[in-house]
Amino acid sequence: MTAADVLLALVFAGAVLWVEDGRLRFRAPVGALDDTLKAAAAKSRGGLIALVRSGAVLPADRTAWSEETTHELEERAGILTFEADLAPADAEREAERLVRVAHTREFLERHAFVRRAPHAPVDTPAAEAVALFAGRVAARTDDP
Repeated sequence: MTAADVLLALVFAGAVLWVEDGRLRFRAPVGALDDTLKAAAAKSRGGLIALVRSGAVLPADRTAWSEETTHELEERAGILTFEADLAPADAEREAERLVRVAHTREFLERHAFVRRAPHAPVDTPAAEAVALFAGRVAARTDDP
């Protein structure tokens, strides 16, 4: 796996990465990173630091995001709340992960670290998320 592959896998798993005092830092949901991914990250540490410094990931602090990116987060959270029937807090958490994935994927594609399949749409995370949770909506029983 290249550092770009590892970075995308980390972000997809929900990890938020940043560089502090020259060291790679991250936070991730408990259990989100398996041993294989942790080992790949350790092996690719230098490449990951370079990618993070070059802007491949959104800032860890959402207040540093652009207005456009914040709007995208809010829009996706709304879609997940209403279309996937997620609780607002869960929808916002998943929307943040999806926005981070989309940003990283676009950065890596733009800089030719990874290539998008010719038939794949550029922006699919919201649709992917709705599909992931569609089973939850279908399995719901009607409320009285």
